[in-house]
Amino acid sequence: MDTRLLRTLLVLARSGSFTAAATELHLVQSTVTSQVKALERHLGARLFDRLPGGARLTEAGRRAVEHAREVLSAEQRLRDAVRGGTAVEGDVRIGAPESVCAYRLPQRIADVALRRPGITVHLSPVGTRDAIAGVRTGSLDLALVLEDALMAPGLKVDAIAAEPIELVAAPGVPVDERYFLLEEGCSYTDRFVRELTATPSITRFGSIEAVRSCVVAGLGWTVLPRVAVAEQLDAGTLERVRELPDSTLFLVTDPRRTPSAAVRVVAEALS
Repeated sequence: MDTRLLRTLLVLARSGSFTAAATELHLVQSTVTSQVKALERHLGARLFDRLPGGARLTEAGRRAVEHAREVLSAEQRLRDAVRGGTAVEGDVRIGAPESVCAYRLPQRIADVALRRPGITVHLSPVGTRDAIAGVRTGSLDLALVLEDALMAPGLKVDAIAAEPIELVAAPGVPVDERYFLLEEGCSYTDRFVRELTATPSITRFGSIEAVRSCVVAGLGWTVLPRVAVAEQLDAGTLERVRELPDSTLFLVTDPRRTPSAAVRVVAEALS
């Protein structure tokens, strides 16, 4: 079997769009369509439902994706072994919170790319639950999770850094118990809300940029990692109300899976 068909399967499954898959794979859309049809003929099953909103995996497609990851991982390990470690290449899929994706990972990934240009890192902003699930199913090679403590039975969990957390507001904003916070499931904001003695007005958003913009405009207070508000603190558009307890950044991997050389290189860079 041509393993390029399996790569197309995984990209289309992740993107849910023939157009997006073609762009990522540097192919024309008709080639992606042809490759998917060829794989369906080879496996004797329909892998995707073609819907107006995009491509959705069938039950057979979900099973195929799981095994395709294993095949491609084995292929990469074979290449690593044959080359004797002289060349390291391959895809590495990482899930992490938005703040980590935006502020912590770019420089680390750039350093890896400089040393190992054959490695391609795919970042997905995800919360703790999806990050753990992704490592368990194999859709993620590595996950970074911000929590006070983390239990993930069957997975390897390593504390790799402390993330300072700040309560901030625009200068002169009164204490009116109005907060703009990230959505529920964000460990440090959930902890902050649990420890409040009053019942405040809370507006939640799915992005750091939306939360920070509201607070810079003087609409209320927020809780964010220091790295996400460092520029505004330096510029004076935000000020520290008080420092909160740190969160811990954990690296999560699945010890049942043998990592490729590329995954090992990236994991070491993150640690």
